[in-house]
Amino acid sequence: MIVWTVKSAVKTPVYEDKSFLSSYHIVDDNFNEIVAKNHRFKMRYDVKIKVNDRTVGMEFKDAFLGYRSLEKQSTNQDMLLVGDNAISIVITNKKSSQIVSDANISLQITRAIEDMYDIDLNAFKYENDSYNAKAKIDLAGNWNIIGKIQVLDDIGYLYIKSNTKK
Repeated sequence: MIVWTVKSAVKTPVYEDKSFLSSYHIVDDNFNEIVAKNHRFKMRYDVKIKVNDRTVGMEFKDAFLGYRSLEKQSTNQDMLLVGDNAISIVITNKKSSQIVSDANISLQITRAIEDMYDIDLNAFKYENDSYNAKAKIDLAGNWNIIGKIQVLDDIGYLYIKSNTKK
C-alpha cells in the first residue's frame, strides 16, 4: 500500500498557486503589504471592471471563500461564458476625476486546479476611455479572475472566483 501511495503521489501533477499573479511564497510573505497597497489604490482610483454584463471593482474577498460557499456568500457567480467573453476596465482618478489612460494591466483567467487552461490578458486595447480585451473560454466550470493594475507607483489587486453560466 505504501508503494502504491508513493507511485500515485509522484504521478499526480502539481500546479503552483499564482494568486495575485505571484507565487504563493511571495503572497504569504507579503500579504499585509498587498492588502495595504490595494487599500491605497482604492483610495486613489475608482475601477470598474465589466466582465460581459457584470461590473465589479478591485476586490479580492473571494480569495477567502471555498467554492462550496461562493453560492451563498459571493455575488460574482455566473460571470463567464463558455465561448467569447468581453472584459472592459475603466479607471478614474478620484482626486481629478480624470480617466486614467496609462495603466499597466495584467489579468489572468485560470482554473483553480490546473494551469493548462490559463488565459493571460496583458494586451488590453485602450479606446473610448476604457481598456478592452476578449477571452475565449473553452471549458465549463469554476474559474478565477486574478490580476493587478498599476498606475504610476500604485498597485491594485483583483481576485474573483466565478464560473461559467450553466
